[in-house]
Amino acid sequence: MVLTIIIAYVIILTMLDDFCTKLIGFYDNWNQASTNPAKWAHCKIRWERISDTELKSKQWYHYMGEENPYRKRWHRVKQENDVIIVENWSPDWGGHEPCCDMKFRYENDFWIGEVATDACIIRGGVVKSLVQFNGQIYKSRDQGWKKDKVIWGSDVIYEFKKSDKPIAV
Repeated sequence: MVLTIIIAYVIILTMLDDFCTKLIGFYDNWNQASTNPAKWAHCKIRWERISDTELKSKQWYHYMGEENPYRKRWHRVKQENDVIIVENWSPDWGGHEPCCDMKFRYENDFWIGEVATDACIIRGGVVKSLVQFNGQIYKSRDQGWKKDKVIWGSDVIYEFKKSDKPIAV
């Protein structure tokens, strides 16, 4: 019994650690943005570890600079069976909307995530987000839907590459 509990604990830590280790870092979509600047904004993302299961993230347009992010969140990461749940909090743990948490599963060498419920409403639209990452590539798309129409967000998936040495952040 004790051995089973220890093995289960190690599996949970291994899965959580793999998720967090592959996610944390600096991401840039320069390769995509430079091919067609009219279609792709040049964006950057930074994921940082606060503790073993707590992260913070921010996203910004290159021209605005990292000090002016368009999205800044803190996150608690937990495992439920074979799914990773990423809770989305305002900075400094100021507020949490559980309906806007993300759930991730591991498939074909990628962590694939989506909003956990259909009850997440931002700017009048039901949020539909897609995130995929594998430790080197990070893909995302955020949209707000109302009456079967996209009312905000992008129709395209942004693709970021992880960099250990961000240039001109």
